[in-house]
Amino acid sequence: MEKQQIESRIKGVKFLLFLAVILSAFFSYEIGNRHFADPDEGRYVEIPREMVVTGDYITPKLDDLKYFEKPVLFYWMQAAVIKTLGINETSMRLWLIVFAVLGCLAVFLVGAQYYSGAVGLFSAGILATNILYYAHSRLIILDLVNSVLICSVLWCFFAIFIRESKHRNLLMILMYALSAIACLTKGLIGAVLPGFVACLWILFTNNWKKIPEMLNPWGLTVFFAIFLPWHVAVSIKNPDFPYFYFIGEHFLRYTTKMHDRYQPCWFFLPILIAGFLPWTGFALVALKNTLKKFVKFDSENVFFACWIFGILGFYSFANSKLIPYILPIVPPLALLTGKCIVNSIEQNSLDFKYGSWMNVVLLIAACAACVTAKSQISNILQNVNVMLLMQAFLGVLVISAVILVFAIYRKNDRLLLMFWFVFISANLMWIVNKAAPYYQNEKKPTTKRMAEAVRMNRVDGDLVYCYKRYYQDFPVYLNSTVGNVDFVGELEFGANADKNNDKIITETDFWKLWNSTNKRIFLLLSRKDYREVFAEKSISHKILDFDEHFIVITNR
Repeated sequence: MEKQQIESRIKGVKFLLFLAVILSAFFSYEIGNRHFADPDEGRYVEIPREMVVTGDYITPKLDDLKYFEKPVLFYWMQAAVIKTLGINETSMRLWLIVFAVLGCLAVFLVGAQYYSGAVGLFSAGILATNILYYAHSRLIILDLVNSVLICSVLWCFFAIFIRESKHRNLLMILMYALSAIACLTKGLIGAVLPGFVACLWILFTNNWKKIPEMLNPWGLTVFFAIFLPWHVAVSIKNPDFPYFYFIGEHFLRYTTKMHDRYQPCWFFLPILIAGFLPWTGFALVALKNTLKKFVKFDSENVFFACWIFGILGFYSFANSKLIPYILPIVPPLALLTGKCIVNSIEQNSLDFKYGSWMNVVLLIAACAACVTAKSQISNILQNVNVMLLMQAFLGVLVISAVILVFAIYRKNDRLLLMFWFVFISANLMWIVNKAAPYYQNEKKPTTKRMAEAVRMNRVDGDLVYCYKRYYQDFPVYLNSTVGNVDFVGELEFGANADKNNDKIITETDFWKLWNSTNKRIFLLLSRKDYREVFAEKSISHKILDFDEHFIVITNR
């Protein structure tokens, strides 16, 4: 018996490794096909770059100014990549691949362990191929990493308190450790969100006796052992950190409109409906089933309802909203959807039919929306290849709808469903990868060419400035911090903390410096700013390089 168990576990590990390789290849496809996007991707490369250069791994700095909006763990992870592989568009996105794969493997393990292997595989596939999750696996921001960690905390909670795993003590320690790591990645939300979901579950299931068990002393010890060292160290080194970070970036960000990111309370609903394509129809049926069991106070379905609707409600009433905030909803929704599809096929129920028809309607609606918005899209992305991609997208949606209709009338044909899954997923992911560079080039153009021109001509002592905006990919490609003319933006806290900094200069002082200094100065401007400046001023300058968006000039 023991031999059979060992052989079974070895097979399980081999299959898990095989699945990890497949998922890694999937998420790696064209991962480096875009330049770093300004501002977010530039920021999350520049801060760790400056850590490596200065050797200061306690105080995060952006353009050599204190930057305390986020904690430090992701910067450390990026710094480790910089020291081993250097900076390029692929290496800086490696952690995204790792965490995207880990998120899918976690869903697979939960599905396979507590339902069936088919549920695990379907759920992992659904998670990997919905647009919202896949798109964020390409962006160097904290949200995917943070989402995977928060969901891992909640998967541990599910195994301990819902399924009552025999490994509950180990899982309890792991749960607290993952929560602390999440807090070091994106702040206290790494503990607040799981705690909020747990409190909702306790409330609806009347499981108040579970509270002492949840407040496990060993778990709390592990949490604070991971959480405290950096927070204490950075607070000692920077007395202005605690108020700005804990009050400003947590409490005030949620309760006020200080970051100008207010959206109506229904903002996330269309994002979820569109973002969960091509699985939205099946997901709606799965949610309906979950809510039916929720009203009967079924512990498992109450937990999933609290997870999905609790987090949705938490962010819907926040005064600061961004699309990535709802990523922690996607993994449990993928599991419920996978379970719904597999159970419907195995039991020959009507859920598959209902989900398929909903998907057909949504796919047709997406086609109609694209056709309606065709002129607006062509105005935003003025490139002939974008229109070809849009036509391809419409074709994929139409063909997918037709295949689903066939699947409905062939009575849950598994082979046809798998063909639909592969067809639409592969095509949608291909379109996402091809469309992203066009969007970025129009809306968030890169300064890479300008930075390379400056780097090739710059010598020690030369000064480099950005005009009226801090282009955050520019110092990355330049491999150096820069000065900023008449612009503060999100550098405001760091600039106020260091009154003697030379990173911010007024426009009047800058032009005086331009004309009086013996040093050579490079200035990066947008083409629009260049036209406006030199329409009003007669200033001696030389053009070093330019493209359709930017221009670099020098004073000598």
